[in-house]
Amino acid sequence: MGKISLDERLKREKEKLHRLVEEAIKNGIPIIQDEAVMTQNRKVDDLVVKIQKELGHYMRRK
Repeated sequence: MGKISLDERLKREKEKLHRLVEEAIKNGIPIIQDEAVMTQNRKVDDLVVKIQKELGHYMRRK
């Protein structure tokens, strides 16, 4: 598989997070107590930080 952009990775990881949240809700599990949801949420957060840093670096170069 070729290199995918951070934006595409973020989109995919957010979709996965959404599915996990729906599953937890369907199963009556509070999302804050669902370790899979919390782990996926941290992945999404990390990607958002990377994108923000990348955008910040780009803006400073202009």
